Amino acid sequence: MKLADKQFAVIGLGRFGLSVCQELQDSGTQVLAIDLNEDRVQAAAGIVTQGLIANCTNEDAVAELKLSDYDMVMVAIGSDINASILTTLVLKEAGVKSVWVKANDKFHAKILQKIGADHIIMPERDMGIRVARKMLDRRVLEFQPLGSGIAMTEIVVGAKLMGKALSELPLFHDQGVQVLGFKRGSDVQASPSGEQTLEIGDVIIIVGPESTLVTRLKSL
Repeated sequence: MKLADKQFAVIGLGRFGLSVCQELQDSGTQVLAIDLNEDRVQAAAGIVTQGLIANCTNEDAVAELKLSDYDMVMVAIGSDINASILTTLVLKEAGVKSVWVKANDKFHAKILQKIGADHIIMPERDMGIRVARKMLDRRVLEFQPLGSGIAMTEIVVGAKLMGKALSELPLFHDQGVQVLGFKRGSDVQASPSGEQTLEIGDVIIIVGPESTLVTRLKSL
């Protein structure tokens, strides 16, 4: 399915919710933005496919919006933890395929996990982890936990790896690790060959078990 055919809904239009809406819309997807606050819905109207005022803690409202038809629904409700939990529960019971939820703290996240949230995001914690990893290792452009112990990272090739082939890197052969892409300047390759020779400044995009990636990054 092409991105243009995918449907996403974002419930809760604070700063986090709006930023999610903007990124999804910029990627060419269809985005439905939902909030109880009329001003917030109007603020989102210019950047999404459709904006609606609705209470998604209400089963009838969720059914009327046909959110079960959407590929993914993000619950980005901010300070009202009860509304976040109830909305998540209603969405799961309505048969929504994938429910992502913003959690305020570990207690909130634990409840969301128990009621079936498919993916839980703690923005401040996740950003803190990413910043710390970049501070510790300047070769790492990005390190993004994806959930279930899987992460994606982008590694900048330094002098130590110059001249080597991708297949010479231990992580190329690690179980569960995949090299998704390779960037050299403006040129991007998907699923590069193991024969690809590395130059300083190249970027390798990798996904795999988080523990394996962390271990291998220390040895590069």
